[in-house]
Amino acid sequence: MFLQIKAEVEARFAAIESFFRLTKGFQGDEGATAKGLVFVQAYAAYEYTVSSVVRAAIDAIRTHNHRLQDLIPSLLALALDAELNSLRDGGERKVWENRLSLFEKALSKTPFDAAGNSVIPHDGSHFRYTQLQMIFRVFGIKRLPVRRRAHIGRINEVVGHRNLIAHGTEKASDIGRRYTRAEITHIADQMRSVCLLLIQVFDHHCVNSARHRR
Repeated sequence: MFLQIKAEVEARFAAIESFFRLTKGFQGDEGATAKGLVFVQAYAAYEYTVSSVVRAAIDAIRTHNHRLQDLIPSLLALALDAELNSLRDGGERKVWENRLSLFEKALSKTPFDAAGNSVIPHDGSHFRYTQLQMIFRVFGIKRLPVRRRAHIGRINEVVGHRNLIAHGTEKASDIGRRYTRAEITHIADQMRSVCLLLIQVFDHHCVNSARHRR
């Protein structure tokens, strides 16, 4: 699973590099637009990476046949997503019924089965660095989500610029004009590093089943 994700991510960043190389001779607004669009492309590769590694991790943990009663609490928050939503959405009449169901399942021998679970842990930041921290906390990964602290700001920068372009707040040329071509190349390289680390960390974490149990 993780090898396929890595291959796809490498291909996406190779495509970004190829695109940017072809625009080397662009001048004025065209050149600025080419630079700005790299933020959109890099963000797309990054969001794909985060979403894909979470789903792959769920599938990998599922293969260990953990019982819910044995899982670390943070993974229970993921495994019991439907039950937790019922507490919020079930209405006053079912509050206690849903509470009982939640704790009965949490302490049961029911196997962890989140196949097809499309839940991506989030904090409302739309893939900024704090969401990575939340995802690592849910899976019980006790390390920083980045190799270098400088990457923290870079993630937030790429997400922010992509959102400005995608929502029409600023044009790609407006963003691109603020950077040199060398800076854009460096940003793409940093985001590639972020993505490859995420794949590596989740692959390593999911192999050892003891990391998922209390």
